[in-house]
Amino acid sequence: MSAGEQYSSASSEARDLWALLSVVLEAVTLPYDAYDYDERIRERAGEAKSAVRDAINQGPDRLGWHTDWLRHRLTAEQADAQAREKNRCRRCRTPFDPADGRFDGNARHRETPWCRGCVDNCHEGGAEHVCKICDPARYGGEPR
Repeated sequence: MSAGEQYSSASSEARDLWALLSVVLEAVTLPYDAYDYDERIRERAGEAKSAVRDAINQGPDRLGWHTDWLRHRLTAEQADAQAREKNRCRRCRTPFDPADGRFDGNARHRETPWCRGCVDNCHEGGAEHVCKICDPARYGGEPR
């Protein structure tokens, strides 16, 4: 192997290692205000650990594959988290239960991001009552 080939190979390995480290950093970085932060960071750190351990065991030729694998797993995890977030009440954080037909149950209230229980509690408030549901603009939400 010539000196130029060694330099090119080392440079390629360095780029692959840099890419893997970038994805590992992304895996262990999550906003602290995420509702299920503890679960998600534990899962993401486990995936990153697995990718790095396998990359070490299999050698530098497979760094790119492990980088792509971890990136794919993080994308899938993010999509799952967004789906879970979309299917829970924005006030009490309880997952929606479409089978719950009670007026104060856990089913979604019409097409709103609130469950029936939270809407029922909101409507029971007095004249001075203000909350995320009846005045979302006050709490940084979208105005009705």
